[in-house]
Amino acid sequence: MTTTVQPPSLTIRKPQDVIDIINEHPAVRGGIGFVFVALGGILIDAYQAAMIGFGNKYIAKQFEVSQGLAATVNASVLVAALIGGLLSRPIIESLGQKKAFLLGMGMCTIAAAAVAVAPNLWWVLVLRVLMGLGLGIDFPLATNAVAELTGARSKKSGRSVNLWQMGWYVSTTVVFLVLLAITSAGAEEATLWRYGIFVGAIFAIIVMITRYIFIGESAIWAARQHHYTQAAAILRERYGVDVTIASDAQSQAEAQTKVHGAYSVLFSPVYRRRTILGCVVATMQAWQYNAVGVYLPLTLAGILTGGLTASLSGSAVVNAVAGITGGAIGSIIVHRFGARKQSMIGFGAVVVALIALGALATTNPWLALILLGLIIFFHSAGPGGLGMTIATLSYPPTIRPAGIGFARAIMRIGAIAGLILWPMLWGALKTDAFYWLALVPLVGFLTCLLIKWEPIGADVDAEDDAVLAQVSVENRA
Repeated sequence: MTTTVQPPSLTIRKPQDVIDIINEHPAVRGGIGFVFVALGGILIDAYQAAMIGFGNKYIAKQFEVSQGLAATVNASVLVAALIGGLLSRPIIESLGQKKAFLLGMGMCTIAAAAVAVAPNLWWVLVLRVLMGLGLGIDFPLATNAVAELTGARSKKSGRSVNLWQMGWYVSTTVVFLVLLAITSAGAEEATLWRYGIFVGAIFAIIVMITRYIFIGESAIWAARQHHYTQAAAILRERYGVDVTIASDAQSQAEAQTKVHGAYSVLFSPVYRRRTILGCVVATMQAWQYNAVGVYLPLTLAGILTGGLTASLSGSAVVNAVAGITGGAIGSIIVHRFGARKQSMIGFGAVVVALIALGALATTNPWLALILLGLIIFFHSAGPGGLGMTIATLSYPPTIRPAGIGFARAIMRIGAIAGLILWPMLWGALKTDAFYWLALVPLVGFLTCLLIKWEPIGADVDAEDDAVLAQVSVENRA
């Protein structure tokens, strides 16, 4: 006689019940494929960042401006993303996950397609701002969706959230492969960045469609809005849990909740150290990456012989071998070492590699390539993704989008510094610039050494009721 196992039946009467259920019952369809679908906007962010980094000198030449000015215009995407990150929480709160995903990636898609045919630098500036706003809105959505799919309390959540770093390098590797393919097709070198950005717009459309179909709405958001019927349907379909809605919960079904004061909680005594750690790790890793990673073809062109094809091929190899591998290994081992310690080790290794690169880069091109690969590897396996992992897993759901958005916004400051300052520093000092860059991961290393907060495996979702007591909640009928 065959016994049919029925899914567990639970009762929900408040949002915390939904949070607890998700923590105990991760999504039945939450494998790596679904994680990468949720992280799709971050892949587009990586693609466009690498493509613009490649195209900077061509943009400067075409529009007859300095490379410094072109880099500043390109960095406008990061300023806009900083603003978008700060706006993400109220947007997500008002629209929900599903519509906010469409808004953020829709803005990015339209802007990317238009940049490909921009007639002058002013249009590039306007469209880069639009793209940045969309990417800024999207990032907190993506990592928050992954945390919800896996349950923030699970150690698997840290592994899944940190996969965005591996995905980043998959995306940047694709950039250089796309550029090599376009070059092989006979396109002029000066137009490669336009074709590449347009291909990115096509990728963004694919991300929008797959997310809409496979990710859908957030059960926690629906519960926060007291749409318990919708939350129950999501729990049944996505998490395999049969739930009953309590009668006293159903009486609130038409109310909507808005939370005020979330950002002030980030710097309250309980969360201040977590916020500082996440922001510093995210900012320093962004600075070092946007100097070395984004401008990798520029750096390799000054070290290797063989012209454009050699620099693109070298960039693809470094990103694939070092970046993707580092991101994968970092995601696998983070539950063993912890996000803080793993970030500290990664920063320390990058400091050593940058100093070695400054001393030895001109002695042997293959040695320089290996050292650049080691920088990318330890960045990817260490702090590259963990700043946002720390931000995602350090806060309960009420303030999680605010925490992710704030950390991502502050992170953009480091990215802007790397994107604008590195071409100027490289132009003035060449390989001696690596000595100065080593100060950036050193700051990250010291911060991890001094602030001993570990989010991996921490039951932060249990803090949600306490956070709700600190913020102002507005119920709108």
